[in-house]
Amino acid sequence: MPIDILLETFSLLEPVDLLHLSRTNKAFSKVLLSNNAVSVWKAARVNRGGVPDCMPGMSEVEWADLLFGSSQCHGCGRKNVWQIDFGIRRRVCRSCLIENLVCENGFPSEFPGYDPVIMDLIPFSNIGGGDHDDECKCFWSDDILKMAEELEVYLKPGAEQALEDFKQSRKKYVDSDIDHMAVCDAWAINDSRRQLSRARELRSQNIEMFEARLIDLGHDAEDVRRMFNHHHYGVLDKELTDARWKRVLPKVERKLSELKEEWRLKAQRDASFLRENRLLAMYQKYVRLLPWGTVPPREDFLKLFDVAEFINSPPTGDEESDIQPCYAFADRIPGFCAEFLHQRKLALTRLLALSTDVVQDATTLQSQVIDAPDDTLMQLATSIFQCTHPHPFPLITWDKVQYHRSSSHSQGMARSYAISALTSPCTFLISQHGVAAARSLLSLVGLDAQTTTAVTMDDLQCRFFCSNCPPKPERGGSYRMAMNWRQSVFHYVEQHGPSHKEPHWEFLSAAQLQVIQSWGTPKYPGATHQAWRCNKCDVYHGDPTQKATVIDHMRSHGIATPTEGIDFSYDQGVIEKPPPATMFFIIPPTQKPSRSGKKSKPPTESEYHCQHCIGSQRIFLLKGVKQHIKVKHKIDSSSEGPDFCKIK
Repeated sequence: MPIDILLETFSLLEPVDLLHLSRTNKAFSKVLLSNNAVSVWKAARVNRGGVPDCMPGMSEVEWADLLFGSSQCHGCGRKNVWQIDFGIRRRVCRSCLIENLVCENGFPSEFPGYDPVIMDLIPFSNIGGGDHDDECKCFWSDDILKMAEELEVYLKPGAEQALEDFKQSRKKYVDSDIDHMAVCDAWAINDSRRQLSRARELRSQNIEMFEARLIDLGHDAEDVRRMFNHHHYGVLDKELTDARWKRVLPKVERKLSELKEEWRLKAQRDASFLRENRLLAMYQKYVRLLPWGTVPPREDFLKLFDVAEFINSPPTGDEESDIQPCYAFADRIPGFCAEFLHQRKLALTRLLALSTDVVQDATTLQSQVIDAPDDTLMQLATSIFQCTHPHPFPLITWDKVQYHRSSSHSQGMARSYAISALTSPCTFLISQHGVAAARSLLSLVGLDAQTTTAVTMDDLQCRFFCSNCPPKPERGGSYRMAMNWRQSVFHYVEQHGPSHKEPHWEFLSAAQLQVIQSWGTPKYPGATHQAWRCNKCDVYHGDPTQKATVIDHMRSHGIATPTEGIDFSYDQGVIEKPPPATMFFIIPPTQKPSRSGKKSKPPTESEYHCQHCIGSQRIFLLKGVKQHIKVKHKIDSSSEGPDFCKIK
């Protein structure tokens, strides 16, 4: 084909098309890079619309390559560098700008010995990089070196005028470059906006066309729109020809299929999560006030066949419809909890029947098939259990078992329901040492181990000394620990060892018992124990607090004078152990507690213990104990007996 026809044809194209053609083969490259093709490149700029003339000193091909060529950095080759710095005539990434730009203020240090006039003879940038001031002129380091080489030609005798002419021409060149740079910057901004608008318009048209074709093929209209709402998947940025449609259709259909499965799984997860949360909220509301040991793990409720089937059933697409069936399961919760309670009591009854330490006619019971709980058997004073936790303590009768939970082995520690609810239910054994202690106490008081209940032992109001524990010296006297029968059982279990191989006890004398009884029984748990909770709402159910805090909280329910046991109560799962035993001086002390830096007062005033500080042996005078109770326990009007007791 004749060259002039080729050039005429090429003149109908845009610069980017000419660049692609020039790189297609040697023949096209030779034609387009020749001087005869300059008019073709100019026409291409016109076809592109508004492209400014070449920068001074650049050819049409170089100018087209800078504007429409590769988006790679001219310095390091990094891709996707879109911004052109027309001052230095390069497309450069930020890293290369930082590395290669030289600010005019830093010229002397970067190029020592170079003539500063060089900066007036080469183009510069105001973009800057790194710590360079945006108002500072910045020069490309290679341009500085090249200009230095050009100036060397004029640094010889007789070339002074030529040097001056060269400088003047370069300054004019730089001035014209500055003016044209502003034109190019404005064009680049406007062209970028124009191209973005054009791409959006093309994408919008292609989306409509693509959606229509996919719907015609039988795909759901909502699924198709949903797919393109999130991403165009690379199929909408170019003209959608028939050939391109056939090529991309399999990819798009495969992607749509993958997205539909993702959406289905997410909808299932969301619906299951919503249903499970609603069921758990209903479950928690029902079991909130039940003894902890009688509450089945919530996971077991969710694993019930029809409950699990409902949770994992396909979503309806409507949130309210997804959770509506939850309310039908509320009627299942009482029966589920009752069955768990029945099975737990039955397991404990069978455990007692197998223990000869608890009942002597165990052989008869073992020969019988036990298919129902025996509540009477579980209330015997010898029905003492222990959790399989590594550090167990006695659980005396069903009354304590029903409130026990595996995380409650540290008395007074706050526990979270959310954490405890994830734990498996406890398993129990007979506390052999606890039973031995109870049987020895029953023998001492003359009651039958097979019929005496724990309540009967509580009503006796007996106090015991452990015969295995010798008196302990204290302040010139000696004391022993006076214990009720429950404290005695705990004492033997905790102290079991070489010094307590067998349980041995002795009664307090009548006079000693009278003294103990005159002190009154302190309230347990005390007001400062972290054991109190509200009975009107869930507050403090997972995190019990002090009594005063709960009483103050009751005002939020409009209750100014709350009643203990009705409006609020203590968490029996927190207070599982009896109060500490009482220190009883069998030989009165002759010395007062040491108080460094203070003179002891004459022993004319009575001394007192605070009844709310369980286990504390701190001694107060009357005025001091009242002030202590007011400040620490928030009781303004304290009285002897319920709040403090006399020890002298």
